[in-house]
Amino acid sequence: MNLQQTPVVTEQTFRDMEDMSWFTHALIFDNLLTVAQKQTNCFVLNTADGLAVIDAIWPSRDAFEAIVSAVWDVGWVPDFRHLLLTHGHADHTGCGRYFVETYGVETYLSETDDRFWAERPIAPDIRKDYAISRYIDDRQVLHFGDTPVSVFATPGHTPGCLSFIFPVTDNGERHMAALWGGTTPPREKDGIAQYLQSLDDFQRESERHGVDVALSNHTAVDNGLERIAYSRKRMAYMPNIYVIGQAGFRRYCQVFRIMSGESLKAP
Repeated sequence: MNLQQTPVVTEQTFRDMEDMSWFTHALIFDNLLTVAQKQTNCFVLNTADGLAVIDAIWPSRDAFEAIVSAVWDVGWVPDFRHLLLTHGHADHTGCGRYFVETYGVETYLSETDDRFWAERPIAPDIRKDYAISRYIDDRQVLHFGDTPVSVFATPGHTPGCLSFIFPVTDNGERHMAALWGGTTPPREKDGIAQYLQSLDDFQRESERHGVDVALSNHTAVDNGLERIAYSRKRMAYMPNIYVIGQAGFRRYCQVFRIMSGESLKAP
């Protein structure tokens, strides 16, 4: 079998990140919903302290409405309380403004990337448009009701990038999920060493926590759209495609190392 080694990222990939004409979603665990457009996705974690959105797709009201609609569709009440951000790029800080204005959510990001977000707008009309209410950093544990979310500093993709580990359940069976926050290696070649060090550190923490679920906030990296389509039609007897085991998670991390090597070869 000829297996693809790395995700294919083209100029069309980046154009698709701004296309808000199409969305899909699936309840991938009892307590975790994912919502995606063509290239970027977010997660909604259902906790005893309300809903926690992890990343927010794009600074567009269409993205906000797609997330709220998906919550209603899976039978949850849109009791949004928290917005966790992996890093300060617009395709992750996304539509957070609307969650702040509509639901008064508490927002979380590293202080380093809050500054990065303010100082590095991707376009004159796409600038920092809401405040961060709580700075979070390495090895903090946020408790949303009885759901702990462990925070890890993983700089490289951005200076203050964060990654998260938290529990999920599938038909009541507990698993540990990890979201590597900064998908692609930095464009600056001197930053790749830091990116790889962060990946090594996060993989060690993932092994310590018994992570067996891999999450990505970019669907190009993990066949995300195909996994969502599978999850939407999954029968009760079928396996959860997001549960890949601890050995599978180690192989998943290897993808980012391969991508880093490709970045070094780029002109």
